[in-house]
Amino acid sequence: MKTTFKELIDHPNFKQFVVNSKILDLGKHAEIIGNLARDSMDKDGKHAKLHCSNIVDWMQELAEQAQKILDLRLKGEKE
Repeated sequence: MKTTFKELIDHPNFKQFVVNSKILDLGKHAEIIGNLARDSMDKDGKHAKLHCSNIVDWMQELAEQAQKILDLRLKGEKE
């Protein structure tokens, strides 16, 4: 996630802070799960690698979507 918690706190329109912080948390958790799955791919067998690679892709997509939502929300609040 490129957005930081400090950016949410410092944003001029603080009204949406609770929702924005939950979106940020969601994206960060997705990144963590994806990294754990990526690490497991190195340790386990062939089928585990296939399963973990799917999880990595899904979590990366989830993190990217969370970031896009934050970008839209923060851009819209500045205007």
